[in-house]
Amino acid sequence: MRILKANRLLAVAALLSVFTLTGCLGGSTEPSRYYTVSAESISVAGAASDARVHVKKFTIDPAYQRSNIVYRESPYDFMFYDLDLWATRPEQMLTQVAGEYLVKSNLFKSVDLKPMGKPDFELLGNVDAIEEIDEGSSQDAHLALQLTFRKTGEDTPLWEKRYDERQSMNKRDAHSAAEALSKLYARFMQDALENIARVK
Repeated sequence: MRILKANRLLAVAALLSVFTLTGCLGGSTEPSRYYTVSAESISVAGAASDARVHVKKFTIDPAYQRSNIVYRESPYDFMFYDLDLWATRPEQMLTQVAGEYLVKSNLFKSVDLKPMGKPDFELLGNVDAIEEIDEGSSQDAHLALQLTFRKTGEDTPLWEKRYDERQSMNKRDAHSAAEALSKLYARFMQDALENIARVK
């Protein structure tokens, strides 16, 4: 009788080990993948100045304030990938990349992501949407945001514009979404920097 009970316990333990190893208890053996919007190659014509600009941390619609990459299959759906994640939160990522574009433009003596004394100008951004849209057989990346350039301490902007565009994707996956969003953001920043060069 004792041998039979011991054999049953061993059999249960062996089954639990198999379930754990194969992920049958709900665990996933697939690793998370991380993506980022990167700074593309753009060119901006404008005279360099001794002015300093502070890129304030962008704000974002609360629905997108997450590391998961959002996708939609209709205007009424709002879903996100479980394992495909932004490397940093989208508002931080877009702030960082805006700073990279400003540095590459050579329009300012210095570009700060953290306030260092009192800068001459500020660039602000608000992200309304950053997502993948899958409708039927088409896949698009969608980026909507507003950029504002102003003198520090003043509420009235020197320049402001809202962007809202889609970029077709090669296929339905997070890598293609990140690549298409990078191209969209490059177009927005190209236009923004050309306008900033005229008003600064």
